[in-house]
Formats: sequence, structure tokens, C-alpha cells
Amino acid sequence: MEDNAQRLALFPMGAVLLPSMLLPLHIFEQRYRMLIAHCLDNGVPFGVVLSGSNGTRDIGCTARVERVLERYDDGRMDILCLGVTRFRIRSTFNDSAWLSADVDYLDAQNSAAAEGQNDDGLMQLARDTVKQLELYAAIVGGSIDRQALLQLGPHKLSYVAGASSMFSLEQKQSILELDSTAERLGLVRDTLINAIARRRMTRAARRVIGNEENIDHLLN
Repeated sequence: MEDNAQRLALFPMGAVLLPSMLLPLHIFEQRYRMLIAHCLDNGVPFGVVLSGSNGTRDIGCTARVERVLERYDDGRMDILCLGVTRFRIRSTFNDSAWLSADVDYLDAQNSAAAEGQNDDGLMQLARDTVKQLELYAAIVGGSIDRQALLQLGPHKLSYVAGASSMFSLEQKQSILELDSTAERLGLVRDTLINAIARRRMTRAARRVIGNEENIDHLLN
């Protein structure tokens, strides 16, 4: 193991996990059944990392198994995981039943405090982000608990807001890779602003053209 790197079991998948985000998983492959059994037996996390046509990313997030939702007779299981800490992969290994890696953890224990949770500028950015979340939720017919989100503080909010289903995998990966709380909140806020503008344009165009016609190509 290199320097201060720590060994972590990896679960590459077509999903992005962010700190404080809940992720339900259906475990069916034998090697991942063994991986999850190892984590449950030893009380250790595993690493979720985005993997797809562009390869496997270097930055992921550790997952803690919060609950086993269901076990099936054939060994499959449904679990609920919580994102905990970001990491960067140094090197990977295939010397066990599952893929593992030496990783560096990117979030210091006091990272939230170090960035100034009560900094006026950061708090204003958090309020702006929650405002855009509120506007977006209203447009799609939903609602949010504004006060509960603000009470999370800017650091945690930057991840919780980014976990929304409106963000694409690539957008979530970009949020995950940013080290700065301010940059994460700024990216989330700006993405929401663009999404709101696009939905408003779509509604306006439908009023003119009619709901039956596909107008997406006119807005690209």
C-alpha cells in the first residue's frame, strides 16, 4: 500500500454517490454479494465509483450499508446505502473476489468548519441555492422543506441538493469532484437556474405551438 493510502473495496457502477445521499442497491452478482457480506461482517464501507463508456472515474464516494431491506432465498439482497466520504483512487487491484484500490480520502474531518459554515458569503450562496430548488420544485409540481435544507449548512447542502434526480450523472460527478463548498453550491445553483429557464421556455413554446408537437429540437 502506497504512503498513507488506504485499501478500499470498490463497486464500479452506472451511478454517482454523493456524501449524505441515500442509494438503494439490488445486489445479485456473486462477487458483490461477497463484498457486501464482508462490509456487513466487518462494519466497513465500500467505494462507489462511476463506470461506463468513458471508463472508470478516479474520484468516488464511500458507501455505508445503513440497512438490509430484503434478503432473497437465492442470495440476492436489497440494501440501502449512505454516501459518506469522497476519495481519489491511486491504484486498483484484482487480488481478491472483488476489485479494490488504494485511495486517498479527500474530505478532512473538519472540512465543513475549515470552509466557514457561518461565512456570510457562503450562507448567502446557500440561501440562493435553496431558492432555486424551491422554484424548480414548484415548476415540476413538488415542494421542498426550505428551513430543513438551510439547517443542513452550506457544506452538507452542496451535496444534498446535488443529489436531486434532476442532475445528470455527469453533473453529479462534477459536483463530487469539486473540493470547494462554494464551487459546489455555485454549480448546483447555476444548473438549477438553467433548468428553470429551459422549462419556462418549453412551457411558453407549447402555448404558442401546441402541446402535441415535439418542440425539444427548437430549444437546443
